[in-house]
Parts: sequence; C-alpha cells; structure tokens
Amino acid sequence: MTSTSKSKSKNSILWLLSTATVCLLAVSNSAYAQKKPAPDKLLANKIYTIELAEQGKKAGDPEPDEISFKSDKFTSKVMKLDEKFAPSAYTAELDTTDAANKVITFETESKNPDEELIKWTGTITGEEIEGTAYWTNKKGKLKREYTFTGTLKGKKKK
Repeated sequence: MTSTSKSKSKNSILWLLSTATVCLLAVSNSAYAQKKPAPDKLLANKIYTIELAEQGKKAGDPEPDEISFKSDKFTSKVMKLDEKFAPSAYTAELDTTDAANKVITFETESKNPDEELIKWTGTITGEEIEGTAYWTNKKGKLKREYTFTGTLKGKKKK
C-alpha cells in the first residue's frame, strides 16, 4: 500500500467514524428528550369557591377564597394577593376505582419571595372540593396548616 492510499484509507475511516458518532448522538438525544406533559383536561379552566380554615392555636374564622386551575397552573387568590405565592404547576389524577362518582385528586407546591413553600392536596368529587394546605418556612418547618372545602364556582354548596 502506498502512502497516498494509506492516507485516503485513514481519511475514509475517520469520516465514517465521525458520521457514525454524529448519528449516534442525534438518536440518543431524541430518545432522551423530555416530553412536555400533556395539558390537564380534568380540571382545566375550573374555579372553586372555598372556605380556607387555618388549623391550630391561631385558628380563626374560615376565610373565603377562590382556587383556579387555568393554563395548567393552580392559583389561590388569597395566597397570591396576600402572601405572594406564585401560581404553580399541578398534577391531577382521576380515581377509576369508584365508577359511580367522578373523583379527582390533585396536588401542587408554590413558593413565595421569602422562599416559603405551600403544598396543596385535594379531592374533588363531582362539584365538591376538599383538602389541606401546609405552609412551611424556608427551613422546612411547618408555619401554618389549613383545611378547605368548597364547590365549583356558580354552584351552591349542598
């Protein structure tokens, strides 16, 4: 083999390896790309009027609030306006074990500018909603605990 043919052979091998590497990277990137979660169809654009009741020693009268599920974000009107908790992504799941009633569970976490966290969990049965909210400081210590009950906005509580 002459030095020219050795050089051409080396270049061909390098080109082949480079092409194979690029193809492998392209395939592995598409295989591991994260898919955007499907938009929520269970609670999308629903608003609930609730009574938010603080638990524990400082418990007072329940406070009226509205919680909404819009644009794949959960928002508590009171917590957003008074305590600066931002709207947050939520998860919702349909419970298929009870065929007679449509039962949906949801959960979400939101932070405020002070790095405090509020975690909401709830259950919706038909047009009724109930659940809890736990507010912790930035060190994770429980600051306040709430329970809530309510109905789909525009519907009367039974």
